[in-house]
Amino acid sequence: MNNKFTKRVLILVLSLMALVAFSNTVHSADTLSRLATYREAANTNENMTDRYALPPSKVHIETCQREVLRLHPGDIEKQRLLYRHGDFLMRYEIQARDGQVWFMLCDLTTGKIIDAF
Repeated sequence: MNNKFTKRVLILVLSLMALVAFSNTVHSADTLSRLATYREAANTNENMTDRYALPPSKVHIETCQREVLRLHPGDIEKQRLLYRHGDFLMRYEIQARDGQVWFMLCDLTTGKIIDAF
């Protein structure tokens, strides 16, 4: 056999083994037991009754939007989620109806406006 041919076959076999090892599909007989493990991991927080509920640090996203638009009526041009000092903040850029541009920071854990500039 040719040494070049042997190297190519070896590379092909190794690449196929890596593809199977790192693929997202499960090729084993215990698929049902693995699905049960994933189901348990999805319900790790016993206090949350709704599976799709937001974490407590992000509950007040809609409250912040309403408060921002109540203070400065207009359109929210941009919103950006910030994480600072262990707290989640939402930064809003608002194009007010009078033509001014406002930047506001809202704390997502309390729903209170922190700063407006």
